[in-house]
Amino acid sequence: FMTEFSQAYKNYRIIMVMDRASWHTGDKAKKWENIVPLFQPPKSPELNPVEHLWHHVREKGNFKNHTFHSLCEVERHLMPELNK
Repeated sequence: FMTEFSQAYKNYRIIMVMDRASWHTGDKAKKWENIVPLFQPPKSPELNPVEHLWHHVREKGNFKNHTFHSLCEVERHLMPELNK
């Protein structure tokens, strides 16, 4: 995703807000010339609006131990829960 995003907006300088998950900060996290990460403070999920969505999905949705094989499948499963 990040490589495609970086290439799609290669003429822009992008500031992307990220949490401190290991895949964002670890040695394997690739660095892009036009994307500057702005890391949230540790242990502050309340600052990340998507965390409220994940909480709702975990509490109300039927997603426990469920493997999805495509993005379309996720959408078919998720949208009815979000529209309630």
